[in-house]
Amino acid sequence: MNRIKDYSPTDKASLILRFSDVQIRKTTANQDYASLLGYDGKDFIETKIWSLSEEKKQILKSGEIYYANGTMKDYQGKMQFNVSDFRLATEEEMKESGVSKDDFYEYAKLDIDTLQEKIVSYIDKINNEILKSVVVGLIKEHYRDFFLHPAALTMHHNYFSGLAYHTYSMLTLSDAYLNLYPFLNKDLVYAGIILHDIGKVIELSGPKGTEYTKEGNLLGHISIASNLVYAKALELGYEKTDEILSLMHIILSHHGVNEYGSPKEPQMAEAVLIYLLDFSDSRMAALEKEIPNVNKGEFSNPIGAFDRKCFYVPNIK
Repeated sequence: MNRIKDYSPTDKASLILRFSDVQIRKTTANQDYASLLGYDGKDFIETKIWSLSEEKKQILKSGEIYYANGTMKDYQGKMQFNVSDFRLATEEEMKESGVSKDDFYEYAKLDIDTLQEKIVSYIDKINNEILKSVVVGLIKEHYRDFFLHPAALTMHHNYFSGLAYHTYSMLTLSDAYLNLYPFLNKDLVYAGIILHDIGKVIELSGPKGTEYTKEGNLLGHISIASNLVYAKALELGYEKTDEILSLMHIILSHHGVNEYGSPKEPQMAEAVLIYLLDFSDSRMAALEKEIPNVNKGEFSNPIGAFDRKCFYVPNIK
């Protein structure tokens, strides 16, 4: 079985692909079509299914693996796959093609056991009893999902254990700032990083075929996380402390500005740091996913985390 890279525009193509980001839309003639991403285990391709019957619509789900036939097309300088027919791929077809299910799902660079060990080691470094109790309580309640969930639907760390890896990356980055700027409260920084995205275990459905849940669509992970922290503080009798007020402010402001979804903008040094760490890690992760696949001297595909800007890779050794 060929892969995406083996084809050129106008070629007829047969591919085994994992479909993701499936969106059902209407043509100008009011006919259903699907816009999605296809992944062959190594590369992504923008994919369209123009003739979408009700029968096909029923089997079309994000996160599933399909055998698809169609034609490659040059669309605005980038390859697009126009699917004419598709069906769920069988285990036998995948085996014959030299691939397995695991090839089609992305995982964090560190395994779950390692992520658990490293994040727990940061929890152990929190000395403030109030902050530590809330962090331990919430991580225990959501332990499995925290270490399995992605960090986002498409923008960054959108793979198995992406949430935990994003959290670990921010914790690692924070150590450099804490060493350079000792006026920052280490306990608050660690607690804020570990819990800033805890709401995503409720906002997102899970690592396979990730979708927004009803709560995710109606509330969003920032509000959910703030509510989780307050509920745990109330349970422990800490709801009126400065620790909880500060922790909730960090969660509510970690997107930095109102237009990016933060109900509040950072008004504490620790909140500023966590916003900067979250922004930098999410953006660099999005670049890391795309740039290694781009030839030197060429531009990348549009990257969603940067408003679909294309990035140039210098032709430098």
